[in-house]
Amino acid sequence: MRIIAILLPFFLAMPLAAADKRPSRRAVKKAAASDGTVTPAVRKKLIRAAWSVASKISPDPKKVEAAFSPVFFELVEKEKVVERLKSLRESHGEVKRVSLSATEGANTAHFIFHTDREYMLPVSVTVAPASGLITGLFFRPAYQHVAGMGDIKERLAALPGKKSLLLTRLDGREGPVESLEPDEPLNIGSTFKLYVLAQLQEARAKWEKTVTIPESERSLPSGRLQAWPEGAPFTIYTLAAQMISESDNTATDALIALSGRKNIERNLGKFGHYSPDRMKPFLKTSEFFRIKGSTAAAAEWTSARQDDRYDLLDDKVPALPLSVSLVPSSPFEVSRIGWFASASDLCRVMDRFRKSGDGTVLGMLAINPGLPVDKKLVPYAGYKGGSEAGALNMTWLLKTRASAWYCLSATWNDEKSPLDEKEFFGIMQGALKLVEADNF
Repeated sequence: MRIIAILLPFFLAMPLAAADKRPSRRAVKKAAASDGTVTPAVRKKLIRAAWSVASKISPDPKKVEAAFSPVFFELVEKEKVVERLKSLRESHGEVKRVSLSATEGANTAHFIFHTDREYMLPVSVTVAPASGLITGLFFRPAYQHVAGMGDIKERLAALPGKKSLLLTRLDGREGPVESLEPDEPLNIGSTFKLYVLAQLQEARAKWEKTVTIPESERSLPSGRLQAWPEGAPFTIYTLAAQMISESDNTATDALIALSGRKNIERNLGKFGHYSPDRMKPFLKTSEFFRIKGSTAAAAEWTSARQDDRYDLLDDKVPALPLSVSLVPSSPFEVSRIGWFASASDLCRVMDRFRKSGDGTVLGMLAINPGLPVDKKLVPYAGYKGGSEAGALNMTWLLKTRASAWYCLSATWNDEKSPLDEKEFFGIMQGALKLVEADNF
């Protein structure tokens, strides 16, 4: 129920694709002066800064402050930086090589740190152009080189709890490349919001229409709209884009109310969900939080028949408290409260979006790709993911430079223990790299 976040979010910038042809030095300088691209001098400073960070990924980082602008430590405690650098060394090993993958803007570059344990760690660095000191730093999930999707399947299967995986070809080359329990419905967290988007598309929503969010539809984070003033106007497009790209729960609940719970449920089969009863009642996020936040309410919910659950939503659930402090931080009723779909279900709804050719919807899905994707190799990456304590899902619709379409979806549920998000992200990053290579 929250956006998947990576530790140490000092700086966030999505990588841009590098040009296919190298321009002349004169052209580079001229473009840099006019559009803020990285100059050769700043490029050198970025590379130097990246190597400085790499050298400090060690058991005992020294002189950390020397590489950073004083402004950086006004926002981030030095001790936390040191702890993170130590943790990276312990978990991934010593950095042996640094490669520049892309530049962005006037003073940002994206690198891959290669370690002696064969990990690849994506790192984004921003520097002050004059001094070359670091003003922004962002570590993304590390991943290891994998020989093929069989390795991805094995690593996912080795995790505790229940797992599912599907990488399948689309667009005339239909068929699974690799799978692991692809038809088993599991808790998918916020990925259920794909079905809200599908309903909006089915109903031919007027994206430019302006609405307000009733107080009754305000939910808890993730997202930001719960804090906006009452009566603030939003277009349907804005709400849908926030629901998909930032997993905004308040936007989601407003759109469920606008679409109609029963309408969504009625169309789940049409959207490719083969076990629609597992999604009924189709909960709003605020209802989910209220039920999960009360042990008694959760017990009553799980013991009730489906028809009786609708009565609970009408009569009892609205009166339950809605508070972040009440939401369980450890796995609780993961298999019985929430939204459930299989990897195959999710790929079918993603394929529905693809087949529609709806640029508005496909554009929304591509705002946030979830994990880094090389746009030169995968020009289109539509994504929705979800997480709660004990549940993780990541689902992509991907188009390679050879115009081959794929759907990649994986879910991990564990009723007993918190999930190792970094491990899951690393596995999925490896899978994305294989799709980028497109040699299945």
